[in-house]
Amino acid sequence: MAKYVVLGATGQTGAATTNALMERATVRVAVRSESKGAAWKERGAEVAIVEDVADVDALARAFEGMAGAYVLNPPDYSSDDMFARARQVASAIVEATRRARLPKMVALSSVGSHLSRGTGNILTTHILEEALKGLQTEVAVGFVRAAGFMENWQPLMSVAQEKGILPSFYTPLERAMPMVATADIGQACADGLMQEWQGTQVWELHGPQAVSPNQVAASFGKALNRDVQAVVVPASEWPAMLAQMGNSPAAVESYSEMMRAFNNGTLVFEEHGTKKINGKTTINEVVHSWADSNSH
Repeated sequence: MAKYVVLGATGQTGAATTNALMERATVRVAVRSESKGAAWKERGAEVAIVEDVADVDALARAFEGMAGAYVLNPPDYSSDDMFARARQVASAIVEATRRARLPKMVALSSVGSHLSRGTGNILTTHILEEALKGLQTEVAVGFVRAAGFMENWQPLMSVAQEKGILPSFYTPLERAMPMVATADIGQACADGLMQEWQGTQVWELHGPQAVSPNQVAASFGKALNRDVQAVVVPASEWPAMLAQMGNSPAAVESYSEMMRAFNNGTLVFEEHGTKKINGKTTINEVVHSWADSNSH
């Protein structure tokens, strides 16, 4: 049975990819510590310790003997320069891939990753794509460019419950945008790893349909059994809110740039030379699952 390695298996997309792969393949999870890998080990996964995703030696050991790898370049929101860190991680992944002679990889990317400027945090996935494209003669490289994560709304559950409002950085509130559930991201990444191809593939991953902030609020209302209204958070209030969440000043500016690019319509899918995939999970299903887990 083919064996695949998953980076970041304790994160949302890494966990979803591992779950989707474990039904069909042998999996090695790359995690920061033995304790973080314990639950996966119980379920039959191998565990590789990679304390720092920029550590070439640890990555190469994790990639050794694998049929493919799931990789990602998560923005470091506490860093003073998340893009320098992204370049460091991307080059480590490239070097480790060559060293381990890895034949195939699927990388988590994002809507807008084909753009080289003006996209804020999403530039981290552009950096990863550009670095990995250098491997395409040696390695089959697939990019899963995911729409906005439905799960990004989850922290607002308590606000919606208590105040009946859903604060939104996205505006206008009635505009539907591509959004996808992390379970569908994991499924798409696992499917990609188990396919055969040469060179580079780009899969642009949408949900079943585009969703507006107003529709997200309606889903919250249904799940919580109360009236919930989406409300715009003015751009002048973003810095204070983002700083409260533990973002560095540079990350606050970068996140704000990303949101402005979504709102002014420049941050969109490429749609040329790419393949469109639709996930199955609806915003209603995702929001209901949060409400259910909150009530237990």
